[in-house]
Amino acid sequence: MDTSDHRPLYQIARPKNSDALAAVALDEAHAPDKVLAHGDLLRKFIAGEEFPPVHMRLGIMGACNMRCNFCNFHSPNEENFYDLFSYKDSLRTPKAIGLLREFADNGGRAVTFCGSGECTIHPGYAEICNAGHEAGLRIGLITNGSRLHRPAIADTVVNTHTWVRIGLNAGTEATFNEITRDHEHTFSRFVSSVGQLRSAAVDPDFRIGFNFVITEQNYREIRQAAALAAESGAHYVRFEPEFYSALGHETIESVMTEVSEALNEVRALSTDDFEVSVPKLERGPMDQVEAVEGDFERCHYSRFVTAVGADGHLYPCPQVHLNSRYRIGNVIDDGYANVLEGGPRAEWEATNPKRTALCKSCFYRPQNELLEMLHRGQIKLDTALADYQVEVPKTLHADFV
Repeated sequence: MDTSDHRPLYQIARPKNSDALAAVALDEAHAPDKVLAHGDLLRKFIAGEEFPPVHMRLGIMGACNMRCNFCNFHSPNEENFYDLFSYKDSLRTPKAIGLLREFADNGGRAVTFCGSGECTIHPGYAEICNAGHEAGLRIGLITNGSRLHRPAIADTVVNTHTWVRIGLNAGTEATFNEITRDHEHTFSRFVSSVGQLRSAAVDPDFRIGFNFVITEQNYREIRQAAALAAESGAHYVRFEPEFYSALGHETIESVMTEVSEALNEVRALSTDDFEVSVPKLERGPMDQVEAVEGDFERCHYSRFVTAVGADGHLYPCPQVHLNSRYRIGNVIDDGYANVLEGGPRAEWEATNPKRTALCKSCFYRPQNELLEMLHRGQIKLDTALADYQVEVPKTLHADFV
């Protein structure tokens, strides 16, 4: 364990790039150390005690009104991995509401609407979110942004959401439309709609920002995208490399120097009110690879966070949802609590092989490595909690672990 940089020990697992690339700089909303805001759960984790996940990642439908050319779920490179994906899957509104209420009754604190489709095109999205909010859940949304200007969606976001993350993925409308196949003039509305939602939001911790997936088609527009995000009134713009399980970042590997230079340049746009998030660029493929990334044997992160697909089934995390190897149980038909407590989830955990035999490259590696070091005693929990409290007196969106 390298402590030569003199950071607090709990920060050792944070993602890093090699010296030749832009330094990683994550925005506050996506900090990987948030689990340290949950000392009570960490003590149970280290003691081997059971506790329910506090954060659910939920996909309520498989359909989407865009066809982004880097989308995992519509890629021929992912047909074997996301073998359970169907654009026809959808949770009926009463069932989705019932799931959220049951999740809240069983220790749930926050839900992120994401998944294989675009949640805001679900006809019951507003009703589902309102019910979840009434049940005491904090709500986050990952979206393509196409419906944020519609009154019903905008009102729901303003009154019930804690955060919204929008797919930007281009710096010009022409490239955006080419990448997404959008036909709703979505890109042209970003500058006006984002600022309006930010100023009107009820939650004092509300954050709205952009996510930009770097591909060979759009990497030359990183600077334009960052400038647009700043102009829109967003809280942040977050960059990440293209990530197919079969390809990793091979499509941009040859231009990584140019990508890194652009990211270093746009970091200068960061202010107290606007953050530019620079990612770990050196990531391997998720599934079809022999090398194993990360020093942890099992997925600990899934103890704190769980995922439900539009097929109604529980999965360990959103990275592996809609893969038959990871399907745990149907929470719509059998009930969330029945699947979670002493049922299919417990059976899956008991028989689950080490993650090195399954997902070899983990999107949540920093969280898992931190949890592994705490579990092994390489990092003392009390020390980590004390150091974290000094560094982060108040955790933004703590329940979205």
